[in-house]
Amino acid sequence: MSYFLFQDENESDNQMDIDGLFEKRQQRDLKQLSIYNKILNRIHTRVKRISRAKSDTHIFYNVPEFIFGEQCYDNKDCTGYLVAKLEENGFHIRYIHPNTLFISWQKWIPSYVRSEIKKKTGVILDEKGNVIKKKGDQEELVDEDDINAGLFNHQGPQEKPKKEYNDISEYKPTGKLVYNPEILAKIEKKISY
Repeated sequence: MSYFLFQDENESDNQMDIDGLFEKRQQRDLKQLSIYNKILNRIHTRVKRISRAKSDTHIFYNVPEFIFGEQCYDNKDCTGYLVAKLEENGFHIRYIHPNTLFISWQKWIPSYVRSEIKKKTGVILDEKGNVIKKKGDQEELVDEDDINAGLFNHQGPQEKPKKEYNDISEYKPTGKLVYNPEILAKIEKKISY
């Protein structure tokens, strides 16, 4: 801070645009988001290529630690962004330290499989196999000769009969021990000899 006034200093109108302070930050954030989306696009193209070429349903992707010429790139923020976006897409993601992502789509149930299940059983599933809606409350007759009938549980969970428990204050000992006193006496004789 200077205690002197110089002649080349201009008088201002005593107003400052605070939004102007954030323009540079906004440009940096937009640039950063653009970089993250390019990396996300790389992952999408790699997933498409792997799924077409092989029967694999997962990939490992190394998030770059730095990108040449990009000062605003942050590895940790990028990894968090990628995990959030890929999970939003429906992928199963696991982070492996320091910068590897395991990306799997194995548990995804395609729409054509879901529609076949809906046609055959009336059960509506979501993409991950969770039951959304079962066919009405009608009881279906299950053909015992049908091999595929056991694949889908139409009855729902079976309820176990509830056991009746007695209160411990009501317990009356019968005097019957686990071991007979005669057996205990025989064991003592064998040990003492």
